[in-house]
Amino acid sequence: MEKNQTSEVTLRIPPSIAADIKSNEIIGLLIDKALGKRDLYKSKIKMFESKYGTNYASFKKKTEEGDENFQEWDDLLVWEGCLLAYREWNRKHKDLKLCMK
Repeated sequence: MEKNQTSEVTLRIPPSIAADIKSNEIIGLLIDKALGKRDLYKSKIKMFESKYGTNYASFKKKTEEGDENFQEWDDLLVWEGCLLAYREWNRKHKDLKLCMK
């Protein structure tokens, strides 16, 4: 089993909620958030793949080698940001899943 490094966090919530919630439920909510963010960026990546009919690496190569097209350069930058964000939220999702007991 992979050892997951963790940090302790203290939350201040109303007693009426604290009595009904367990730490795994909070982690579950964080997992859901990470999954939602990951899927949001994945859908944006798929939108660019559909728009240009290719993947990021091929589009980047074509854009860098071709005539300057500002719309394509703008899309390339946004696409790259979406890829980075997807990878980050995917990592967070995996890390959070390791915290479930």
